[in-house]
Amino acid sequence: MYGVRLTKMFWVWPMVAIACAPTAPQPDGEWEVTVTGVSTDCVDDQAQYEESFVYQLFFDGTGVQIEIEGEGYANGSIRGCNVDYESAIWLEEQDAGDFQWQITGHAIYQSSAGGCDLPDGVDWQGTETMTVIGSEDPSTPEGCSYEMTVVGAYNVQ
Repeated sequence: MYGVRLTKMFWVWPMVAIACAPTAPQPDGEWEVTVTGVSTDCVDDQAQYEESFVYQLFFDGTGVQIEIEGEGYANGSIRGCNVDYESAIWLEEQDAGDFQWQITGHAIYQSSAGGCDLPDGVDWQGTETMTVIGSEDPSTPEGCSYEMTVVGAYNVQ
């Protein structure tokens, strides 16, 4: 009898542990944004950069953490409809030489409730500057920057 009970308990505990496993925190809001290169003094080729992302915001009082695909992207602060943020320093490894870069950004944003001074259909409008912090690549000088616009819409969850 005890063998049967222990066997049943052996199978029940893993299921309870899985059911009680902590889930990843859900973002307080998501914005589908398109980042578009505007100008750069890093390279002569002015080919326009454009890429889309989903910015996931996690609020903590006036602090905010921004993630992309579940990975930390930037930390910052919010004031009303404004968000200011800064990424960590990232390492870009290349054959021509590695370089480190960092992004700083500012945006006016709103959720589905609206109320901020933005054009119709736009819930995130801002700029980001990627600055090369250090470089071993002679074609990417330290201190050069890329200016980008960031525009998007709130992703209703």
